[in-house]
Amino acid sequence: MDVTVRPGRLRGRILVPGSKAIAQRALILATRRGGTVRNVPASEDLDRLCAGLTALGYEVGGAGGTRTVAGSASEREAVIDAGDNATAARCLLALASLRHAWATVDGSPRLRERPVAPLCDALRELGATVEGDAFPVRVKGPLRGGTVRLTTELSSQFATALILLVGRVPGLRVHVSGSRSFSYVGLTAFVQRAFKDPYDVEPDFSSAAALMVAAATSGGDLLLEGLGVSSPQPDARIVGHLNRAGAKVTGEEKGIRVRGGPLAGIRADLASCPDLAPVLGALGALAQGATVVSGAPHLRHKESDRIAATVSLVRALGGEAEALPDGFRVRGGLPLRGTTVPSMGDHRIAMAAGVLALSVPGVTVAGAEAVRKSYPAFFEDLAALTE
Repeated sequence: MDVTVRPGRLRGRILVPGSKAIAQRALILATRRGGTVRNVPASEDLDRLCAGLTALGYEVGGAGGTRTVAGSASEREAVIDAGDNATAARCLLALASLRHAWATVDGSPRLRERPVAPLCDALRELGATVEGDAFPVRVKGPLRGGTVRLTTELSSQFATALILLVGRVPGLRVHVSGSRSFSYVGLTAFVQRAFKDPYDVEPDFSSAAALMVAAATSGGDLLLEGLGVSSPQPDARIVGHLNRAGAKVTGEEKGIRVRGGPLAGIRADLASCPDLAPVLGALGALAQGATVVSGAPHLRHKESDRIAATVSLVRALGGEAEALPDGFRVRGGLPLRGTTVPSMGDHRIAMAAGVLALSVPGVTVAGAEAVRKSYPAFFEDLAALTE
């Protein structure tokens, strides 16, 4: 699907979907004793997770933004297709290790390229039988207690998958080290402490970040309802990055307001919030001076190689960008031209392209359906807010 974005300024107010990261953690936690999770976002990723829970034997129901989990795991062989959802694939792999029956976890060609071996090793250390060190992986339990040590250098999701089982496997302890994406381990611990039935998922900063950057770069004025500057979500760091770039981002009683203005390039260490990289690349192309993103070599292992994909996106529009070992550098303030740009099958790249298109006439995003992974209504919401 190709989408041609109409240039303009973002103005108005919007309630973005619930946090995908929080919703996935809450649904995994709900399998312990059952429970209802509200404000679950409509997305392909959540559909994949719920289908995986069903394959393991849990009863997942509900409609709209509400999902109810009941029942217990079955002892039938299970086959799970996680698609591009690495969080679901890794968390379901760990959850499946509680059963005595085999489960196979697989996904898209890109998922098969993404790392999972550290989690497989940890599951083996805890007594599970695991076949494979890359997707597809087969696993069966039972899992026993013990202490495992994991690092976040490749991904925080290995630790998250096991932390969500703490309290469920007697004696299980997870020691986590590393600086990259460690904030997502903190988010997991936060959801685990706060979980109750029913559980309400807060709006998603990852989805909001694209709209916030779009409002800043287009000279707009946008209120994002329900968001708070004290959110535990790692991507809440977008508030500080935008303010340092020259935008005016303030917390209000009903949410967060973003006003645009003259923007300057920034240096951003994204070790704790790598998902912000593509939209900060778009910001850099539209700001004056250089923007340098660093601290995130693990961007190469996302739905696309997000370092290469962001550099390619900026260059396709006539901008200057170069890859760095742990990020990229973008030179802003250059004249950009409209053309058709590919999403690379990556929802974050598609959203970054939409941000650029508001300020660059004639941009068409090819493969725009990639946003179904996390924010299916992104381009519709972008159009509705543009004046």
